[in-house]
Amino acid sequence: MELQSGDESLQPYIKQTLLLGLELDSAQRGTPAIAEPKPRRQSLSQRLGFQSAEHKSPSENGDAGQQFSDTASEVDDTNKRTASPKPVSPPQPSQSPAPGLRQRTAKIECAEVCGNDVYIGTSNGLLVHYTLETAEVESKQPPENFKVRTVDLKLGGKRVEQVIAFPALCRLVVLCGSTVVFYSLPELRQVSNSSMPTIKGVSCISYDERIQRSIAKSAILCVARMHEIHIYRISADLKLEQEIAIESSVASICMYGSYVCLADTETYKILDLTRIRTASLEEGQLVLLPTQQPRQDPETGKIIRPPRPRTLVVGPNEFMFLTSSGDDATLGVIVTAMGEALRGTLQFATYPKSVVYDEPYVIAVFGNGQVDVYDTRSPEQTVVQSFFGSPDIPDGQRPRKVLMVSGTHISTSISRPEAIDTSEANGSPNMDLASMFNPQNLHQHTTSDLDTTLWTEALGTSVHWRRELLGDSDALDSRRTNAVLSRWISASLVLLGFDSLYVLAPQPQLLRVESLIRNQRIEEAVVAVEAALAADASLSAGSEEISYCFQMMGMVCLKNMLLDDALQHFRRGFLDPRALLYLFPDYLDYLGQLLVPFGRISMAASLRQIFYEIGDAKRLVERAAMQLAGDNSEQKEMLLSTLHANTLEMLERYFEYCRMQMQQDDQPFAPDAVPIIDTALVRLYAANMQHDKLCALIQAPNNIVSDLACEYFMSVQQYYYCSLIYKAQGEVAKTLDIWRRILQDEWKSEQFGGISEYLVYLETLKDQQVLLSEYYWLIEFDVGASLQVLGYLSDASVASMDADKVIQTIQRVGDDQLLRAFIERLIAASHDRATHYMTYLLKVYVRQIRDFYLLDNSEARTRKNSLETSYKCAQADDMSLTFRAFLRSIRNRDEGTHLRAQLVEILAAQPPSYDPQEVLKCIEGEAKSFMITEQAILLVVLNRAERAVNLLVEYGDYAEAELLLLRPAALISLARLNPSMEPPEDAKSDDGACSWEVGTISSNVVKLLRMYLAFSESDDDMSARLVSSMLSRYASMIPLSVLDEMPAHWPYVLVEPFVCFHLQQLTHCEQASSVKHHISHARAVNKHAEYMDALKNHDRVTLDYSQTCAKCQKLLGSSAFVYEPETREVKHISCA
Repeated sequence: MELQSGDESLQPYIKQTLLLGLELDSAQRGTPAIAEPKPRRQSLSQRLGFQSAEHKSPSENGDAGQQFSDTASEVDDTNKRTASPKPVSPPQPSQSPAPGLRQRTAKIECAEVCGNDVYIGTSNGLLVHYTLETAEVESKQPPENFKVRTVDLKLGGKRVEQVIAFPALCRLVVLCGSTVVFYSLPELRQVSNSSMPTIKGVSCISYDERIQRSIAKSAILCVARMHEIHIYRISADLKLEQEIAIESSVASICMYGSYVCLADTETYKILDLTRIRTASLEEGQLVLLPTQQPRQDPETGKIIRPPRPRTLVVGPNEFMFLTSSGDDATLGVIVTAMGEALRGTLQFATYPKSVVYDEPYVIAVFGNGQVDVYDTRSPEQTVVQSFFGSPDIPDGQRPRKVLMVSGTHISTSISRPEAIDTSEANGSPNMDLASMFNPQNLHQHTTSDLDTTLWTEALGTSVHWRRELLGDSDALDSRRTNAVLSRWISASLVLLGFDSLYVLAPQPQLLRVESLIRNQRIEEAVVAVEAALAADASLSAGSEEISYCFQMMGMVCLKNMLLDDALQHFRRGFLDPRALLYLFPDYLDYLGQLLVPFGRISMAASLRQIFYEIGDAKRLVERAAMQLAGDNSEQKEMLLSTLHANTLEMLERYFEYCRMQMQQDDQPFAPDAVPIIDTALVRLYAANMQHDKLCALIQAPNNIVSDLACEYFMSVQQYYYCSLIYKAQGEVAKTLDIWRRILQDEWKSEQFGGISEYLVYLETLKDQQVLLSEYYWLIEFDVGASLQVLGYLSDASVASMDADKVIQTIQRVGDDQLLRAFIERLIAASHDRATHYMTYLLKVYVRQIRDFYLLDNSEARTRKNSLETSYKCAQADDMSLTFRAFLRSIRNRDEGTHLRAQLVEILAAQPPSYDPQEVLKCIEGEAKSFMITEQAILLVVLNRAERAVNLLVEYGDYAEAELLLLRPAALISLARLNPSMEPPEDAKSDDGACSWEVGTISSNVVKLLRMYLAFSESDDDMSARLVSSMLSRYASMIPLSVLDEMPAHWPYVLVEPFVCFHLQQLTHCEQASSVKHHISHARAVNKHAEYMDALKNHDRVTLDYSQTCAKCQKLLGSSAFVYEPETREVKHISCA
């Protein structure tokens, strides 16, 4: 690559040699040599009429006789120039020239380049086809070439003046010896005259430059003959579309659309083909300036031929032509199709031998071989770049012409990722041998026993897989030569030397961006890349070139400790995370053989060099801390710690991004980076104290290499994280072993959730043997926590355990709640000793009920009073309510009611699964005065019903007592717990019920009635209600004499139904009616007296259904109530 001055990245073009020192000797094909005495054939200019008849021939005059000269200097210097060709292909056998003949050296006259194919027209009438390897900008040598074929045009050995290729049409147009011949590509076979006939008498040709030749399916060919111009359309065949007669012969011609710019022997003209077709030549012809004419040298008298006129297209409907006044100065005039000069005029020091336009530059080749590039956008239109200005360049390699060809590709390797050998890395002069990049410390890549089934699915979509295992990415990636930012460059400018061929390619935007990055102009580089992405839809953010730019930006920012910027660029450039780890030696030791050698990580050479320059991220931290802190050692230490933490945080955040990218369908990283990312993140999270992130990573599906991670955690005593990895991988024994050690304070861990996390994990386990083992350990360590594990055990596991040992352990703790839960579980599992453990369980219930209601504290007393009062209130509303039924209705009110209801249900279950004598003994010892219903049940079971009735009546459970004594056949009666109290079979039927009841229950009714009368002194109201109820329900079984035992102050209304029943039994109806009348009159007198007394002493009391008891705050409803005049409060009788 040759650049003349200034910043290389700012130059518009780069020069690349395609062919150098070609062997184009005419003897290769046996072309006849030229004999000295033989007169020279008439020149083309003479045949076209550019030279008058009186002009001398070249053999008679030292000057050429043509009107225009396009080879003025080179014809005379042909034999003076001695090229130093370097053959690149074996020379062909040559024939010795005949005596007296002068051998003529062949040279390149024209060329066409289509991709990697080069078609060269020579000065001796040959067409040579070469194929090339792709040229690289960084290479100082031309690419390898191979001569495919050589075609003799058989046109008398005349020079090939012009070749134009149309690759999409597979056609090559060749102008040689005033003849246009058509050849097919790439085999170079002449097209048959039937479809594309040969055109003779041609002076010059051109084509419609609107088209892009590489893709055009048809093209317009403009052919200038002696006094006419033909317009042809080339497609599958050749078709003449327009023919224009002109007065003078044409020396130069170009075409754009419907306009043709030409130079004939007289003037420069612009032809409007459309107007000529519709009108006439005069109306469609625009004459510009006269062409330069031959002149006579006043000193020598010789005729001086002017240079050949040049015309070229410089834009849509814009043309440029060269004009000279005869002195050295030459002007390049740019005009529109209308002849208007809207753009500036270029000024050349001498007349260019060849000139082309490549927006926005004009490239000119001068007689000394120098190539200048002019910028038409600047007002001065000065030279912005020059080539071949050095005098040391051999004459044969100096350019003579510049051509616009179909196009070829060259590349730059600056962004191409590639891997290197370890030995190559060792030879790097800029490599820091003290760093971890030292080849002696590079880990050799070996076959690993790791389970890679989770991440090898990425192979199919990994670009790195193809690069590292299939070779250079060039073989796989499409050549995006049209991309704004690409390492592939499309070039269409070719320079021709005598035996060499060069290409001028636009300076790649990629090189410009790289130059900005190297000069640390990161912001400008970002703007350039963003502009490239916006301008080119085919350029993706993940393309090789874009990735390279951002990777370079990130490394430069990292080198300057701009960590946030580095992270942003790494993310956009998809920097290989494996490479970044080589800047952190601790992580190299940590990952060990999991990380491939640095040389095997594919990356661009310039990017790899920056890694070598950095070596170790700690050095960046130390340098930054020293620059910021200066001589302040305390501040330096603080900065070292902070910057080191920030560097690790940057690494962590980038690895998080990489991990997220690896989950995409088209992930950008190498497949073996998957376990590296996860395993490195584990340590990064631990080092940066990211507890939540670390736990989430371990618990989620991951590719952590557990051996490496656990070894690290154990070395830094972070045992809990090690256990999480074991847990995630199903290593139950290792997980529980670590947790037991932490619970027993053998190891310390602040992150461990303690016994609660331990229990939650046990709940997920299915292995009963492990759960049973953990239960035995937990009984010794934490009896309370063992209860939860007990629920995880199956019935078979519970039934098989040594229950006595567990009970003894729990008893040492003295917690009846735990003991109760354990025994309940034993019973539910149908343990072999279920009866024994049921008795034990009931004793536990009794003790817990005692502790709940009977402890000497206010809370227990309040609970006891609340339960008893609630029952009394409910009983006041429903005298048939038993305490057992009441317990069932409120069993979920608190723990005490739940325990008592459960205890009563177990005691009343049939057949009994406990020892009633043991349970009764326990109740009498723990809560004799409180648990009356429970004692009554046990007494019935033990066949001590009389004692049970007495307890029930004393406690106030009258409904239960009546069920036991008076309704033993009822399903809810306690009598059914004792088979000896069951009624006879005939009494169970409807026919025998009365006789059995009269014969067995009447005595019980009287007995129960007298028991109710016995506590009238303690609770007169309740006694009165119970007696009244008994008298009304069992009047037939109670003798009338019982009235003598009733208190005298009880009102008659209590016994009225009973008395009426017995009066109805009297045989003398008139006497019974008289007694009823006197009783009713007495009641009326008494009520009137009570009413009058109440009116004198008390106000009237008015109640409604919303009135509540002043004590219990419950609705009074239809219940009996008491009014206290002093306080004016209304209460239930039971609350008074």
